[in-house]
Amino acid sequence: MSTLKLPSLYLSTLAAWAFFAVLPAGAADETVVSRDGVTVTAADMQADMAGRSPDLLKRMREPDSPSAERMAADILLRRLVANKARSEGLASRKDVLDRLKLMEERALYEIYMEKAESKAVSESQVEAIARDEYKAFPEKFTKPEEVRARHILFRACGSDRTASRALAESVLEKLRSGESFEELAQKYSDDPGSGKRGGDLGMKPKGTMVPEFEAVAFAMKKPGELSGIVETNFGLHIIRFEERQAPVLRPFDEVKDALMESVRTRMRGEVRKKIADPLRDPAAIKIDADAVRRAVSK
Repeated sequence: MSTLKLPSLYLSTLAAWAFFAVLPAGAADETVVSRDGVTVTAADMQADMAGRSPDLLKRMREPDSPSAERMAADILLRRLVANKARSEGLASRKDVLDRLKLMEERALYEIYMEKAESKAVSESQVEAIARDEYKAFPEKFTKPEEVRARHILFRACGSDRTASRALAESVLEKLRSGESFEELAQKYSDDPGSGKRGGDLGMKPKGTMVPEFEAVAFAMKKPGELSGIVETNFGLHIIRFEERQAPVLRPFDEVKDALMESVRTRMRGEVRKKIADPLRDPAAIKIDADAVRRAVSK
C-alpha cells in the first residue's frame, strides 16, 4: 500500500493539535476502535474534538451517550476510505495536493485563532463581564408582564355571522347571571384546545395574542371580570380575566449560561477581528480581478 507523503506544514498542523490535548502520559496511544489493522487512538479523538462546540463536548461526556462512539467510528471510516484513496494513487495527484494544502491552512488558521482566544479570553473575565451586563441592562433579563385569561370563541363567517353573534350574546347573558364559565366554554367554544380546559389560555405576555384580544385582556384588572363581545379575525370572543403577573427580573443563575456564551462568543470574535483586520488591509492587498474571474470560470 502506498503512503501519502505529507508536506512539512501538514505535519506541523498535526503536531499543533497537541496544544489541545489533556490526556495523561501514555493514554494518547490507547486504541479506541480498530478494523483490519487500522486503528484510531485517544489522541486522534482529542484532535477531532478540538474546536468542537461546548454543547457537543458536553453531550459526548455524558454517561451512556453514543456521541463519542459515533465520533470514533467516523474517524475510523474516514481513515479506511483515505487508505483506499492512497492505494488508488489519489494522494499524488496535483489537484488533490492543492486541496490538502488548503485544508492544512484552514486547520492552522483555526489552531492559531483558538490559541489566541484561549490566551485572551478567560472564564473569570467572561463571568465578570456577564455579571456587569446583567446589572447594567436588567430590562434584557426581565420576564415581561403576563396575564392569564379564559375565553369562549364563536367562529363568525359568511351567513353564520349574525347567528354567531346572537349565540355569543346569549352565552354572555348566562355568564352574567352566574353560570359557570368553564362549563359554558366546554360546551360552546370553537377553540378545541382551550375549550377542553374551560377556556383557559394560560399566562401570556404581550405580543403573543391578536391585538384586539390582547388590548382587552391587558386592560382588565379584577379576577373574574368579564369582557363584552370582542371581535378578532378568529371570530367573536368572550374573555374572563384570571390573574396578572408583574414583570420579574430573572435570577442571574437562570440566565448565566446563555449570557456567558454570548459574551464568550463576542470576545472571541473581537480577538479574531484584531488579528484578521490588519491582514485584510485593502491598501496592502493586490487583487488581479481579471485573474480571479478566470480562475472561477474554469
